[in-house]
Amino acid sequence: MKIHMTSPMNSEQTERGAGNRKYSLGRILLIVLLLVITPLLCSAVYGQDGPYPEYGIYEPDLLPTSFYKSNRETLMKSIGDTAIAVFSAASRHTRNGDMQYRYRQNDNFFYLTGCSEPNSFLILAPGGIMLHDSAGNRRVREILFVMPRDPKAETWTGRRLGVEGARKALGIEAALTNSEFGKYLSNSLKTAQVAYVPPQPDGDEGQAKAFADTLSQAESQFRDKVDFRDPSYLLTKMRRVKSPEELVLMKTAARMSAIAHGEIMKGCMAGMYEFQLQAIFEHACRMVGAEYMAYPCICGSGENSTILHYDANRRQLRDGDVIVLDCGCEYHNYASDITRTIPAGGRFTQPQLEIYRIVLAAHDSAIAAIRAGASFYNTVTPKAAGIIQDGLLSLGIIRDRADFKKFFNHGLGHPVGLDVHDVMADDLLSPGEVWTVEPGIYIPANTPGVDPKYWNIGIRIEDEVLVTETGNEVISAFVPVDPLAIEKLMGK
Repeated sequence: MKIHMTSPMNSEQTERGAGNRKYSLGRILLIVLLLVITPLLCSAVYGQDGPYPEYGIYEPDLLPTSFYKSNRETLMKSIGDTAIAVFSAASRHTRNGDMQYRYRQNDNFFYLTGCSEPNSFLILAPGGIMLHDSAGNRRVREILFVMPRDPKAETWTGRRLGVEGARKALGIEAALTNSEFGKYLSNSLKTAQVAYVPPQPDGDEGQAKAFADTLSQAESQFRDKVDFRDPSYLLTKMRRVKSPEELVLMKTAARMSAIAHGEIMKGCMAGMYEFQLQAIFEHACRMVGAEYMAYPCICGSGENSTILHYDANRRQLRDGDVIVLDCGCEYHNYASDITRTIPAGGRFTQPQLEIYRIVLAAHDSAIAAIRAGASFYNTVTPKAAGIIQDGLLSLGIIRDRADFKKFFNHGLGHPVGLDVHDVMADDLLSPGEVWTVEPGIYIPANTPGVDPKYWNIGIRIEDEVLVTETGNEVISAFVPVDPLAIEKLMGK
């Protein structure tokens, strides 16, 4: 594909950009730590039995098979011997024509199996189910159904696990090709009293749709004899608190995103485009091993800084703009979520600083309130809200405390994990949970009653906070949040 692009940067900007690409010794060492030392330490500590290049698995720091086995055992214990649970992989989805979106596995299915392949299914039967395969007849408690090995198909789309790989690389008790799924589903339902089956999403395509239809037909056939239930709440309880193994990956993802935010600060200048900031972030994350972005990058400058989920990223930066950068990557399916707000020209204006300091004070006060047993919404959130109310009152932007919601019109934060907006059972914080803290103030142009010097100022500051036994740990604290430190880094 031939791509023609006219650079929007002048020669001075190009020269400065080239200078920003020169890595210091410290940055090189940090990248080496992320790419080499961390995976090796993870492998040594958690006993990952891999990689398996014959199945297309190359990383040594994937979560160990014991992690997924423990999750399956916990779930089976909770549903009891008279129940079964059935889970399916995420479907592939067409983007346009014959092109598909890049595949991303269903969170719950991944949490139970570690399997990243489509067209896969899992049956958990705590009371056992008879298996008939090349090893003979035996009773098993878990069967993973996967695509068969197919040299012709793998030439086009990459190596598959197959039955042998599923047992070897994923540590599953029993594996069969997915053509066997319908038969074993019917057999397991014949003896079950309860079946836990997640609601099937709309829009399944191809082979996944055929198996979804198989599941739907089985539910109809056995509904009078079997109590069908949604297992989502059980997985929510399990996924809420992260294991030490999961936290290693989450901290790595947070470090990757923090490094990338630092790269934006060093490379940003007036005259660039929002999409170029996005490119800096995504390039930096990819360079240290991130597989996905956790969500579309938000690089909103000027008037776009006041749009909460702006992601078009097409506007040219102007001196005097403030830029909201809400960007995070995924590492081995675990998300990160960081927001920094920076001045396009390298220096905050006085009105921008006034708003920024209010948001930063709210950010710091909320983080200080995070501890085990605290209520995120009833204890932590009021800390931030009170500071924003006081600050907006002092600047004359509001005249009634209740009016602050016009300018801080979203929640203070959310859990993070396999999903950037992860599962939440309730808001009472427990050690091992990771939450964001992201206060913000957004003042669009032409806001009635607000001094025009504050128009088109949007400020959001977001960090990821791990709840610990003794308080909390900010796992995203690898990039400046203090406005003077941001200006200093942008001057490099």
